[in-house]
Amino acid sequence: MQITVSSGKGGVGKSSITASLLYLFGKENDLIAVDADADTPNLDILLNVKDWEGEESLSGERVAVIDGDRCNGCGLCARHCPYECIERDGKVYRVNEVLCEGCNVCSIVCPHDFVISFKETIPGVIRWGKTDYDFEFVSAQLFPGRPNSGKLVFKAKKLAQSFNKDLMVVDAAAGIGCSVVASVNGSDLVVVVVEPTEVSLSDAGRLVKVLDHFGVRRVGVVNKFDINSDFMPVVEGFFKGVKADIVGYVPYDKNVVNAMLQGKPAVEIFPESLFSTAIKEIYENLKNFV
Repeated sequence: MQITVSSGKGGVGKSSITASLLYLFGKENDLIAVDADADTPNLDILLNVKDWEGEESLSGERVAVIDGDRCNGCGLCARHCPYECIERDGKVYRVNEVLCEGCNVCSIVCPHDFVISFKETIPGVIRWGKTDYDFEFVSAQLFPGRPNSGKLVFKAKKLAQSFNKDLMVVDAAAGIGCSVVASVNGSDLVVVVVEPTEVSLSDAGRLVKVLDHFGVRRVGVVNKFDINSDFMPVVEGFFKGVKADIVGYVPYDKNVVNAMLQGKPAVEIFPESLFSTAIKEIYENLKNFV
């Protein structure tokens, strides 16, 4: 079974909640966790993955290379490049490899042979290891400026599946980009985390449209629900409208900040806190889906 935690909007506390849920799930389940936030993977810090057991590179991507000795400086490649990644360099042109998507347009429009070629690059890596809480962990890490975050997450999930665990919990990125699509695709349940603000619900609504496309069941968690109590009827109306039960209300709790400072799940070091009490209730509710 795969449970994915996602949010639409970033900064709503998704990863803090995910880390604490994983701490609880790991005590009672044959579990593997996947950090699918390929742009900013950091769940391994909260779960104390110190020694990576392996690493695989994502291959199959390429970038263009211009042979300066053969380029006559006509500039056709730069004018037609859809990513504007070809720049003049003296009398010739060169490719900014961080921006290049390897689309081949430059090679097609170049009037001369053997001026533009392509070389393979590595857009990111997948690492795996074990947490301090004795469950397996897989992390997708995209390199700066590189595409294919969705392909990277897809490969990370395939690797996680090879461990043959009963339960996979995926921490998705914010937004609705390729990595999020790859995260929620194949999920049995998506936990949509929001905070009581209009912008959070707006972004969550965009996420739900993705879930509708894949026909994925969803439930809701409202983080810091007590910072804007007057808005809660709107939040509850939102989840009712998208046919998602709310499985938990998490209060604002400074212990979460203190737990982040110590690099541990809040439910571990502040087990009696308001936050941890709410997370335990969410965990009990989610167990009904496992």
